Amino acid sequence: MSGLKERLERLRAAAQASEAAEAATESAMPASVAEEPDSSRLHPAFRALGIEEIENESGSFLLRRIAYPLPYNHGRYGLEELQRSATWLGCVAARQNQDRPVAGVDVSRLLFLDTETTGLGVGAGNVPFMVGFGYYDGQTFIVEQTLIRHPGEERAMLHYLLSHLKDKDHLVTYNGRTFDWPVLVNRYIMNGWRSNGAEPGHLDFLHPSRALWRKTLASCRLAVVEEARLGYIRGEDVPGSMAPALYVQYLNDGNPEHLHGVYAHNEKDVLTLAALAVHFAQLLEDRPESEALDDEDGEELYCTASWLEKHGQSAHAERLFDRLANRPDAGDRAWCLPLAARFKKLCQHERAVSLWQAIVASTEYALLPRPDALIELAMHYEHRAKDLLTALNYAQRALGMLQRRARMNRASASLSDEREKLQRRVERLQAKIAREAQR
Repeated sequence: MSGLKERLERLRAAAQASEAAEAATESAMPASVAEEPDSSRLHPAFRALGIEEIENESGSFLLRRIAYPLPYNHGRYGLEELQRSATWLGCVAARQNQDRPVAGVDVSRLLFLDTETTGLGVGAGNVPFMVGFGYYDGQTFIVEQTLIRHPGEERAMLHYLLSHLKDKDHLVTYNGRTFDWPVLVNRYIMNGWRSNGAEPGHLDFLHPSRALWRKTLASCRLAVVEEARLGYIRGEDVPGSMAPALYVQYLNDGNPEHLHGVYAHNEKDVLTLAALAVHFAQLLEDRPESEALDDEDGEELYCTASWLEKHGQSAHAERLFDRLANRPDAGDRAWCLPLAARFKKLCQHERAVSLWQAIVASTEYALLPRPDALIELAMHYEHRAKDLLTALNYAQRALGMLQRRARMNRASASLSDEREKLQRRVERLQAKIAREAQR
């Protein structure tokens, strides 16, 4: 990376010298003779992608602009659908931006942002050489991609991006809260800008994606999520991890063809952000088409219901929890115990007992069973149902289960502590039953 940094610095110095010479030449010319940026001078590989050279008061940079007339589908979602339900994203925005009030989300004030950088950190040496962003403009979804050919163009690119940030309320990213946005903030500071107002709010879809799919997908990388949950298959694609190396190749030989795959990858990332926004908005809106969840995937049903409940969609969440509780295989699933705990917390004791009994029936004779459901049943029958004999039966079975675990594994401090607690529970119940018999 140090070699890349040195190369960028040499290019920056050369660009500054060139700009100074051009400025001196232009100052000696009549104003009418000074030339505007001429995109025809660009490399044919840039022009093939519709890229133009843009100039502003801070210098020049390259810009690609793609317009998608609506309706337009990315995977199974039409991007125009967000215009009907984006206000529901305010539930996510309010939770992610708890330091600022969020009443709703205006789709026209969203900026979908993804950067390609020279490195992976957020330090001052990491430069965003390409910034892709999308936004709604009436009945069109626009994707713009900026590129700097050398460090001397960074300030002009940041100036252009700032003009788009000014009228936007929220950034929509994927891991942007901890990567893309901090990198950009650092670059603004390095170029002499200081924030003089409130930063935009943030909708980082990495967090809800992990909440819903961390246990059911191989990973929560954007490319994996879009294929598995948005129905979009990229096909041949340049991984984002290769973007820095391809940019170095471009810096070495000046051939823009190295960047064609980076442009395509970045463009797809921005479109996927918009499609993910549609997915989460419809899920929160409780639209029937958003509940197309496979009942076989109980773990995702549970995570989705929990996520909806956290975001205030209790009725929708309750339907999913009901679907889970009524599954015939509920007892041998990892989500069954937390679902029973939820019912207990809500004082829905009969439903909790039913799930605990299902867990016991399906796991009691496993090789290394967990006694949690038996302990919960023992507590329920002792303190709530006042059935001491049944409570003792469950407590003794739980103790036997722990003793079996101890024989299979070397005893640990936590296991010994749990056994002592259960032994005391058994002894207390036996004493209670004895006292009841004497009355």
